[in-house]
Amino acid sequence: MSTIKKILIANRGEIAVRIMRTCCEMGISTVAVFSDADENALFVQKADEAVRLGGKQPSESYLLGEKIIAAAKATAADAIHPGYGFLSERADFAQSVIDAGLIWIGPHPEAIRQMGSKIGAKKIMQKYGVPTIPGYQGEDQSHSVIRQKAIEIGFPILLKASAGGGGKGMRIVRSEPELDKSIEAAKSEALNGFGDDTLLIEKYFDSSRHIEFQIFGDKHGNAIHLFERECSIQRRYQKVLEESPSPIMTLALREEMGKAAIQAAKAIGYDNAGTVEFIVTPDFSFYFLEVNTRLQVEHPVTEEVTGLDLVRLQIEVAQGDKINFKQEDISQNGHAIEVRLYAEDPSNNFLPVNGKIIDWIPSITDGLRYDTGIESGSEISTYYDPMIAKIIAKGKNRNEAILKLKSALQETVCSGFTNNKNFLVAVLKNEDFQNGRFDTHFLDKNFIYQGEQYPQDTLDILTSALVHFRFLHRQKEKKIAQNVPSGWRNNFFQAQQEKYSYLGYEFPVSYIAKNNELHISFADKNFVSKHLPLLSNMLVLEINSIRRKFYISQNGSLYFIQSPQLGQIVLNSLERFPTPKEDIVKGAYVAPMPGDITLVLVKAGDFVKSGDALLKMISMKMESTIEAHSDGEIEEVYVTEKQFIESGTLLLKMKE
Repeated sequence: MSTIKKILIANRGEIAVRIMRTCCEMGISTVAVFSDADENALFVQKADEAVRLGGKQPSESYLLGEKIIAAAKATAADAIHPGYGFLSERADFAQSVIDAGLIWIGPHPEAIRQMGSKIGAKKIMQKYGVPTIPGYQGEDQSHSVIRQKAIEIGFPILLKASAGGGGKGMRIVRSEPELDKSIEAAKSEALNGFGDDTLLIEKYFDSSRHIEFQIFGDKHGNAIHLFERECSIQRRYQKVLEESPSPIMTLALREEMGKAAIQAAKAIGYDNAGTVEFIVTPDFSFYFLEVNTRLQVEHPVTEEVTGLDLVRLQIEVAQGDKINFKQEDISQNGHAIEVRLYAEDPSNNFLPVNGKIIDWIPSITDGLRYDTGIESGSEISTYYDPMIAKIIAKGKNRNEAILKLKSALQETVCSGFTNNKNFLVAVLKNEDFQNGRFDTHFLDKNFIYQGEQYPQDTLDILTSALVHFRFLHRQKEKKIAQNVPSGWRNNFFQAQQEKYSYLGYEFPVSYIAKNNELHISFADKNFVSKHLPLLSNMLVLEINSIRRKFYISQNGSLYFIQSPQLGQIVLNSLERFPTPKEDIVKGAYVAPMPGDITLVLVKAGDFVKSGDALLKMISMKMESTIEAHSDGEIEEVYVTEKQFIESGTLLLKMKE
């Protein structure tokens, strides 16, 4: 048994910060590795030592196993923790770490290798009596055999890439006429995404829940589970919200699924943190999906209800310690829910966004936890996942956890660009979610997000708050005639004029300063606003006799106005004398975000129809398709495959 004294964390962002927190509590030194894009990131600042890997793309930095091992050697680290993502489920990397004489904080490489194949994993689970979904995972991968097996299983069926994940290489097929095209598409996507076009077939259930069990094993043959997490709130097969316990769980079902999870762990001699994922059908039948051979993004909800530190437990079993408690010693206390706050635009098909965070102010409430790698001034880069933070709320029951998390999101200040905070609040406020009535299709079929739809009164108050905020800043920044009130005129009845736009709608605002009040007028409405000086990062205003707190941030001409009670809007301050607009190229298609061009599907002279795919690009780990919005002929294509482009780059042009 070896005592770990220094750990290199082969990851970034909130993952690295989370692991460092436990290492600090255990008195273990930490080493960060970082790309050029991350040189000023919070996790680099928090590490005891940091090694530059160079490059900006993951392929130039965090995916270079040899460089990471060399960094561990150079800093005399005892062990490598892979976090989750990047190299965490690469069996070859795990073996290289061990071969280099370092401790691998994760399951043994063979377990990773066995579970890396969905077909292989399913065969192992069937051998050990773990319930699996009816389907086909045979070696004969010919089109004709896959076609025949799908028909035998009965529609609907699910085609899945054996080596895949995250929804790639996955197709739901509901009838025989769809089958041939779906097989070809799934195989092509699997080959392009994972270098392996092997497919498996599973019976598809139109309604099911995604429930996973946290497992832990040690090097002495012990295996336990730490109860379930409900992960059914998903979008594009990616989890959005997780909670523990599951709203549908009964004592009998938990015992049965827990035994199956432990059996899965023992089937592969599991010796660290992992997750056994199941689907549960409406009749409470459950079936094995896969084993994630790493710590999960959603592990904090398990920590909150069990009181265990899973990273500490990972480190202890990696250095040879036995799990020092038994299954019957663990219990669930209270309820925990986690949401993933992302830099993405829910009103624009959840496209990722990037930029600098102007103000980051978490809510301060008991029972709240923020796992994040950002702070005010941090950059959300185009090169990595657009995660801002995981926000976790713990309550004595599910209803309390929901209310606490909703309140925390409303109070959290994250300004500078669009994020999914309002979307998450809408999910938590949904009646079906609150009553536990949902499945994996909830966000696609049962929940309709209509964007920011505030009452006019709310928009009026937030606008008035911005007008007062700008007035106060002008007063503060005056360098001459400092004793003269801002906006003073020889004719004191003459009001100051400003102009704003909201969601493309332009409107003028006027105001007059009188004593300690601002008299604001717009849209034939009048508001009286009084300022109460309190906290530096908070604006307290009494508008029409109601006192509220406001947080306001500026990014160029954009202002982010937030009130915990009212919500957040973005107003654009318009110049009184606007500058001439740039010429707009007719028929042009421009990049909606920065990213890498992965596929160019057209060339000059091609005729396309509205809706045809023109090219594909990846930004922040998300693939998007640029489609034609009208029929026409391609005049010129300005980008090539594997090219990195900035937002607003001209991609192609259609003939007028």
